[in-house]
Amino acid sequence: MTQTLSSPTLAVLTKIAIERMKTEITTSLLAADLDRFITEAESSSKQKLVQVTLMNARRAAQNGDKDAHRGLLAFTLEQTSLFRHPDKHTPGSLLFQLKDSLLADGYDLQWEDPTIRRATGPNSHIEIDNGPVVYHIRPIDAPGTEMSEEITALEAQLRAAGFDVALTHYTQAVDNLNHHNYEASNGALRPLLEDVILRVAANYGYTGRTAGGAAAHWMVDEKKVVPEKWGRLLQGAWDISHPQGPHPGRSSADEARFRMVIITSITRRLLQHAGL
Repeated sequence: MTQTLSSPTLAVLTKIAIERMKTEITTSLLAADLDRFITEAESSSKQKLVQVTLMNARRAAQNGDKDAHRGLLAFTLEQTSLFRHPDKHTPGSLLFQLKDSLLADGYDLQWEDPTIRRATGPNSHIEIDNGPVVYHIRPIDAPGTEMSEEITALEAQLRAAGFDVALTHYTQAVDNLNHHNYEASNGALRPLLEDVILRVAANYGYTGRTAGGAAAHWMVDEKKVVPEKWGRLLQGAWDISHPQGPHPGRSSADEARFRMVIITSITRRLLQHAGL
């Protein structure tokens, strides 16, 4: 199934779009070439029109319709015309909800600020409005794009090694990241890494039962069964798996993606080193 915009992103887009008049929504769908996915009657509510049309387009995109995927991105960009200057939006506003949701989907919502600022003194300046803010959607590496191969490879390694507990934690972490539950994703990565560290360390003779950090220290600094340079990366990955885990409101999409990339890569390398 082809990766495209997620349900949380479609939900934010619906909230933004219904602030328009219904005729303007239809025009946006036409401009994005999504009118072929309109199946709702003219009497339908604005919310239902947007939701059903976007879900129809998303279904087609998941089945490999590249034009449908491009249309969803075009519709997303269309909605940015409703936004004021980003400086006038609070962190929880729809603009930043959209930016966060897109980031988890593998896209970065960026903007060009055309405002000209000229200094009038050591601590003062004037602003010259040089036109509206211009928004762009840029693709980035994220689970579901290039990273999907690494995720699939680690799942296969865990399955082949018989690390069922670790595989369950990892599956939960990926699923939560894809559904934008960033704190839950972070929280599932830590027990994944701990289970793998403890089981690999046990293969080398470690007898401790708890504390992945102690097992990592034993492998890297005491028994030196793990090469020192990337062993330090393993210890660093363990360290970053601690703060800002399953605590609501304390993790961003960017941070959660970073943790997924780092811990996936380090876990794969550890299993490879152990011959698993």
